[in-house]
Amino acid sequence: MNAVIEIADQWTDRVNAKDIEGVLKLSATNVEISGPRGTAAGHDMLAQWVENSGIQLQTLSRYIRDGKVIYEQKASWENENGEVILYSFFLVKEGKVTQIARFDLLDDAFGASGMSEEDLV
Repeated sequence: MNAVIEIADQWTDRVNAKDIEGVLKLSATNVEISGPRGTAAGHDMLAQWVENSGIQLQTLSRYIRDGKVIYEQKASWENENGEVILYSFFLVKEGKVTQIARFDLLDDAFGASGMSEEDLV
């Protein structure tokens, strides 16, 4: 399996397990996190998000180009009913996740990342 996908898979698994230490080990110290509530950076913000988000992610499909990955994921949250489909973008450099962004639409993820349907694996 591609090393970038392995890192993104491990990152997702550790988020699902609320393994803060594991997520931080896979993330650059200045990791950028973007989502519906804005953009933040650093291990402290990432640790807080892992602790408080209550998110569970199931990857449905993967797109990859160079060190960039987009995951189509089914997401659910603790204490909330229902599931949504979202798109998680990961930028991996030197074995660490340096950027994570959440998108509600695949086209938005493609536009922000420069990726396309051709990158489906």
